[in-house]
Amino acid sequence: MREDIRELLKRYDEIGALILEQKLDEFGDKLDQKPDGVDDATYEEYIQRLAKEETDEATFKLENEPDERLGDRSMRQIWDEMDFEEKTEALEYSALNLDRGVPLSLAASIATEPGDMVRDYCGRVIGECAWTEEEMGDADVIFEMQFQKAIACFEVLIEMKEPCFVKAVLDRYLSYGQTKAFVAESIAKYVEAFPEVSEPFLIDLIESNTEDGLEGPYEDCVIMLTAIGQEHRTEEIYQTLRHAFRYMTNKIYAVICLADYGDDRAVPMFKNYINRNQKEISRELFYEMMSAIQKLGGDISDIQDPFGDFTKKKGTE
Repeated sequence: MREDIRELLKRYDEIGALILEQKLDEFGDKLDQKPDGVDDATYEEYIQRLAKEETDEATFKLENEPDERLGDRSMRQIWDEMDFEEKTEALEYSALNLDRGVPLSLAASIATEPGDMVRDYCGRVIGECAWTEEEMGDADVIFEMQFQKAIACFEVLIEMKEPCFVKAVLDRYLSYGQTKAFVAESIAKYVEAFPEVSEPFLIDLIESNTEDGLEGPYEDCVIMLTAIGQEHRTEEIYQTLRHAFRYMTNKIYAVICLADYGDDRAVPMFKNYINRNQKEISRELFYEMMSAIQKLGGDISDIQDPFGDFTKKKGTE
């Protein structure tokens, strides 16, 4: 790779890190100003999310506005002047070496190349990457680093609005009993980017694999379908989530997903389940259902609490 491109990417990474540090310091001075109703689990997560969002905005300008140090060109213009092989070299270097990962402008520039060329490249990289540590063929290569190349290719495919690998990605993902969280997150981001294509695949996978309790990666499929449904609600999605609740071994996932999906038809279903399973229901599942009923606008005053704890807790708030 050209030395000037290497230096450009290093500079981009260093500036991005400085911006993020400044934003974290800025928001960290507002510890008592978290607004009500935010979804972040902790205030720290809220601060980190806001800092990342503003850092992304700042680096977007950095990538797309002319810079006199670049001859009054932007980073995006520099990428556009490079040939495909040079771009993919920069992509892989960024994936393996930059803390911020691949510049979005670079992924967007690659996405403008001829479709067959980009699909072939991304398909090869994603296919050759190990998706679990057990698949690593080289003990000297760090799994987390190597998979960053696959993540970079998912970003390119999202930029070019190319869902052609959704089914293949889901099929491979479901072949593993478990993967690292960052692998699952990158798969979900790609799958959820194409709701029209992904929805029927996810529905079929969930409804066709109930015999084993929809465990492991199938739980993630239910979560992915929920995320899609929050933006593109359909009757088919609701019925599939309801189906998942019926058959999942760990019903807590289905309860959370139905609450997040936001259809209040789940309220009587949860109440009926609690009433029928007073002796068998676990404390954790009961609490999750009570919280879900409230989130969906339901009344919990008519529910018998087999543990007594939830009622006591609500009475002390």
